[in-house]
Amino acid sequence: MVSNNTISSTSILLDYGVTLYMFTSWEHFTTYIEFSNKFVIVDSHNYVFISGQGLVLFLTKLLDSRLNITLYDVLYIPHLGVNLVSLGTLHRQGVSVKSFDNELILSKDNEKLFRASLIDLTGTLYHIQCIALVTGTAYLASGLLSMCL
Repeated sequence: MVSNNTISSTSILLDYGVTLYMFTSWEHFTTYIEFSNKFVIVDSHNYVFISGQGLVLFLTKLLDSRLNITLYDVLYIPHLGVNLVSLGTLHRQGVSVKSFDNELILSKDNEKLFRASLIDLTGTLYHIQCIALVTGTAYLASGLLSMCL
């Protein structure tokens, strides 16, 4: 189980409660279209403005491999506070989930995508095990798998 204290604005969380991919970390976006006058409602009553939408890339680590994950139609919301990946959207795209104690393993077409560990006290948020991206760094793709969702 992951402690709430280890979660930061750069963490990527898997959420049962959201219906869209929403990121606050600009460095994950590979393409981007700017928006104005659009917003989402969070926590059932708070309006948060959307700055744009695009493709997001992050690198996950499994026990024996690494995988580039690309998410489409991700909303860029600078003031959201955390990066959220919608479990419902992943399900609609054919991703399956296996649950083990306080951890989920997500797969598509029998290929493991990533692990996510339950965050204590939330019940609906899981911390996706990622490798931190360093802005301006090139990543060697050899030996890495890639999955677009």
